[in-house]
Amino acid sequence: MIGRSSTDYLPIKIPVGLRFANPTYGLRARMKPMTTLPATSEKPLARDGFIMAMIALLGLGTMMVFSSTGATRVLELRTDYLVKHLTFLSLVGVMFLTVINLPTRLILKLAPWMYLAGLGLLALVLIPGLGVKINGARRWFHLGPVSLQPSEFMKIFLPLFLATMSRWSRQRTYTLANGIAFIAILITPVLIAIEPDLGTAAIVFCMGACYLFLAGFPLKLFVAGFSCMVPVLGGLMLYRPYQLKRVMDYVTALGNWENAQYQVKQSLLSIGSGGMWGIGPGRGLQKLSFLPESHTDFVFAVIGEELGLVGTLATISLWLLLFLCGVKLVQSVQQDRERFALAGTLLAGIVIQAAINVCVVTSLVPPKGISHPLLSYGGSNLLATMLAFALIINLTQQQKNTLSDDHLHSTQFD
Repeated sequence: MIGRSSTDYLPIKIPVGLRFANPTYGLRARMKPMTTLPATSEKPLARDGFIMAMIALLGLGTMMVFSSTGATRVLELRTDYLVKHLTFLSLVGVMFLTVINLPTRLILKLAPWMYLAGLGLLALVLIPGLGVKINGARRWFHLGPVSLQPSEFMKIFLPLFLATMSRWSRQRTYTLANGIAFIAILITPVLIAIEPDLGTAAIVFCMGACYLFLAGFPLKLFVAGFSCMVPVLGGLMLYRPYQLKRVMDYVTALGNWENAQYQVKQSLLSIGSGGMWGIGPGRGLQKLSFLPESHTDFVFAVIGEELGLVGTLATISLWLLLFLCGVKLVQSVQQDRERFALAGTLLAGIVIQAAINVCVVTSLVPPKGISHPLLSYGGSNLLATMLAFALIINLTQQQKNTLSDDHLHSTQFD
């Protein structure tokens, strides 16, 4: 081809056998592997697009935090929301720059301790007097002027822990590694569901399953995991009838608007009143104590009212850009099963959470208290989301060697 040398598209051999478990089993083992990759990488462009979309969403989130807390500033004379959010942004920025430059091996060495610490906090938060109960859920620790929600960080710590189990599996301890991973994926969402927080519990469980899928985990453990998890979550819904009632009310309201729940009505009114271009930033009316949790779970409705259909589509487009660039980054490390599985799981978890939040706000699924990453107010959510993005960049830029202990399969990318 004119203008290209013969080395532009050299075949790169994809190492085989870097599976989480026995390479003859698992869903990934049944998939046809890619055998060549282009030597010229589009990764720098994908990384720049990923970071720009992330920064744009952070900027939009900061504007929406200021706008959606306007009623609180007037009615409760509180001005600390924006100050706290900007403080969180500063701390998160330092954390982000630190994590992307840490050695990946160091992060994986710390992963078991981070997971055990997170698991301990999940247990401690359930103890009255230690965990703070808000709106019937005991999910937070109060540490002076700030609150800490341990369940947010388990979205990161669980996949990291599973990556550590993947390293153990190469030492031929398949049964032990599989057993520990199976227990971790079950016990973590169960502790979160007890708070109760079924939405976060479901996301954490799905992220664990996503990692095992990408890492080639045996199919029989998928079946066993879902067989154990479904009765547990079903039992918790029966134990707390209001959660089942929430689902039934949603089904009933599909044919009768009058039966819709209050927050659903207000959310749809907010989005509908915005029209094409919105009524203007800061001019929304539904956030004036009409729309519950307008600065957290329903911040996307405030975007719809103040920025209109154009604003909501722009927000979704930014998430789509971030996702597509993230997929490019993840694909660039496909030759290393651990990096591929871990980065892919973190990306999928955050994007799925954003998609679920949009579906809740637009009444496509039953209402559930799930915040919108990068847009909702909340330090724990912001820190966990940015930690996930920092790890994705870290995993996809430090790729001189695979994460295998023997360094048998090393590949250099641009």
